[in-house]
Amino acid sequence: GFLAALEQYASANDAELLVVPMRYKNPTSRWTASQANDETWDPLVAPYLFQARAKLNKNIVVLGDVKTQPTASSPLPGFDAITHSESGILAHTKLQLRTVPVPSGKFPKILTTTGACTVPNYTDSKAGKLGEFHHTLGAALVEIDGPLFHLRQVNADKKTGAFVDLNLGYGACPDLDNRAEALITGDTHVGATDPAVERATFGPGGIVATLKPRVLVWNDLFDGYFGNPHHGGNPFVSIAKVRSGRGDGATEVRKAFDYVTAHTPPNTTSVIVPSNHDDFLHRWILNTDWRAAPRNAEFYLETALSMVRSTRMGLSGAEYATPLEMLARRHFAGNDSVVVLGSDESYTIAGVEIGLHGDRGPNGARGSLKNLRRVGTKVVIGHSHSPGIDEGGMQTGTSTRLRLEYNHGPSSWMNTHAVVYANGKRSLINIVRGRWRLE
Repeated sequence: GFLAALEQYASANDAELLVVPMRYKNPTSRWTASQANDETWDPLVAPYLFQARAKLNKNIVVLGDVKTQPTASSPLPGFDAITHSESGILAHTKLQLRTVPVPSGKFPKILTTTGACTVPNYTDSKAGKLGEFHHTLGAALVEIDGPLFHLRQVNADKKTGAFVDLNLGYGACPDLDNRAEALITGDTHVGATDPAVERATFGPGGIVATLKPRVLVWNDLFDGYFGNPHHGGNPFVSIAKVRSGRGDGATEVRKAFDYVTAHTPPNTTSVIVPSNHDDFLHRWILNTDWRAAPRNAEFYLETALSMVRSTRMGLSGAEYATPLEMLARRHFAGNDSVVVLGSDESYTIAGVEIGLHGDRGPNGARGSLKNLRRVGTKVVIGHSHSPGIDEGGMQTGTSTRLRLEYNHGPSSWMNTHAVVYANGKRSLINIVRGRWRLE
């Protein structure tokens, strides 16, 4: 069923279908001519078999000549340099993606696996059972756009093989709903958002207009630049804030909330996820003497007074309102199209947890894709600005410019959103130089 859906996609989109053969055998063992002659492949995939290394364009390579064990728990590490500066696609049954840091101005570098078009067939060993569990009916979909490429994940229904790509379904599944369930945008940081990313996301013919998501999810909506704790003691940043007008806290908060209102289409719900940059406002309240901040004195006193009035001793200790959450709930009161999540509040969409920003990990650890991929449910997180996929976890990138004042040196940042389809399958959508798909 999945192969038929892939053939339907290829026919409809003038695409070439490549199937990279793998073998469930130690790839470092000697492989004799007689053994090679004994290899057989399903006749259905024979026309598409491909086991060479080939460039799809100058920025992305298919590593069809590399055989990795289907039971490898982490197939991508070690391949960072094998494709030089180009992105690489490695055949593997487990879906995994990571970005590799590149110097400023260079084209983004992605390493990704494909998924498989075969049914699981593993031994009953520990490695075999884990390989079977992570076995994904999937493919890497690449659109060639001159020197650019647009990479998305195909993740098919295990029973029918049907799948959705953007707003179109492929395969035999009569109940397929092509309207996206959710779009989780890369960290927003209102005030630092890249205009090209904004146009590609919200403009005519953009991602939101195409996918028509029922839910829009915002991570790091608020940037907190006016009171960024990392600016403490730097008079030159303070001068720049005064000259640019970015030192006003009340204005920055209002602009963040207005951004959600302006970019939430009709019949769509926006969900604001508590994030680490939201905490910049909290830290500013705790560490600032309002008498030394006349420009923000009124905003400080009003916010702090509301926090004082909310303070009480609860069962777990002292409790008081988180300032940005409190201000957001007040601003959006009566607006049923906006949901403001509280700290540690769960929110699931089609079985996918989207209430975790990614800054906080299990049991008080710092969050990461690696330690949040196994929290008992599928998740989509943000925070790192570097997209990734690993087991049950998916991570978005950023909606900001790729060079901000605090990310120096080689960077793995990308402008990347995540979509959750109605069947619960997910894909990353990259925006590269203002383009997100083949026109």
